[in-house]
Amino acid sequence: MCLHLSHSRLVMTLMACVMCLGLRAQTPSGVHPKYVILITIDGLRAEMVDDPLMPSPFLKMMSQEGLRIGKVIGVPPAATYPSHTTLVTGEVPARHRVFYNRPFLWNKDTARISYWYADSIAVPTIWQRAHEKGMRTASLFWPTSTNSPYIDYNVPEFWSLDYSCDQMEYIKPSCTPLGILDELERNACGKLDTITYQAGSLQRDGRTAAMANYLMNHYQPRLTTIHLITTDYSQHALGTQSQQLLQDMASADHAVGTIIENLRLTHRLDSTVVIVTGDHGFCDYSQTLSPNIWLTRAGLLSPQPGGEWKACFYAGGNTCFLYLRKGNDKKTLRRIRQMLDRLPDDQRRLFRIVEKEELVEKGADPAVALALEPIVGVAMTNNRTGEVVEQRRGGTHGFLSGQDATTLIAYGAGINPGHQDVIRQTAIAPWILQLLGID
Repeated sequence: MCLHLSHSRLVMTLMACVMCLGLRAQTPSGVHPKYVILITIDGLRAEMVDDPLMPSPFLKMMSQEGLRIGKVIGVPPAATYPSHTTLVTGEVPARHRVFYNRPFLWNKDTARISYWYADSIAVPTIWQRAHEKGMRTASLFWPTSTNSPYIDYNVPEFWSLDYSCDQMEYIKPSCTPLGILDELERNACGKLDTITYQAGSLQRDGRTAAMANYLMNHYQPRLTTIHLITTDYSQHALGTQSQQLLQDMASADHAVGTIIENLRLTHRLDSTVVIVTGDHGFCDYSQTLSPNIWLTRAGLLSPQPGGEWKACFYAGGNTCFLYLRKGNDKKTLRRIRQMLDRLPDDQRRLFRIVEKEELVEKGADPAVALALEPIVGVAMTNNRTGEVVEQRRGGTHGFLSGQDATTLIAYGAGINPGHQDVIRQTAIAPWILQLLGID
């Protein structure tokens, strides 16, 4: 197999193997916990665990008593849907085929469509591998999990494009088994609606934890995946240092603590591993950059989606990926390169050009011709009209170079306390299978 790999690709493969073996060394040989719970805190940064001013006492306790990975390097781009799919497959987007939060639809409007459905994933998942071994599986609000045949108890991340409808009622037919969300509302979390469970609400993470505890207590899934989302919203809106983030972090930490406490009270902590990680980190920005405006002004892209076009940048996360309508359109690509070279210095210094070879090595969409990665402090947009550079503040993620890495904590049965500096996100799924005793 190695004969067919480029030297750089082979080095990356070997590094991934070493990192995965490093994770496996954190559990004694032959020790397999009965249960594994994988929790993502959306936008989790190492500072949210390490900073003494951050209200994260449960994560701090788990970090001190369990295994801590300081830096988890994500996939291109480090965004919610591709990253969550990597967490359950161990593969990069070029392999699992979930490239962004929302698919690029070739100059059509993608603003309200996401990779919701599990059949978007082109490779086996840890849900599938566990299910095939006869293990029960459960998942709560995990991206790209809708209609998965391998999740026994599933409340997926899914919503209606009609935002005026009752979203919780809308997703009930997509929950597995039918009626499970009604059962959870009756027995665990109370009625869920736009007041009690809206995205970004402080109530949401706690109610998700109550659902997880009910499923564990009544159905004992061997593998459970849980997505806590609140911390993502405040960081996007206000950056990494806001008062709102402190409140959201306290909410997420309390949700994790509620799950740990339930394991203690039900005498399952000595047979369970709880893994907490993020899908990506965050970086603050004070400027936005909109490369599609250059293409629109050059006549290569219609001012609105759906019109004539030859090229389009797609901001999947905080990197802009260039698609050509005709993949071998060398003339248009050459014209775009010349346009980028001639930009004024105050714009050209805001990004680097990422060539196709690097994109392929890191596992991005192979259809991309090149990409633009901004410097820290700049956020990319898909705007086609207006000013190329604008002054605006907030938080962003989706770099290629690892500036927005996340972190990981593992706590519970058979976990050797310790610290490891860095792993790749692709190493986590194989490790979970190893914990469950699945080859």
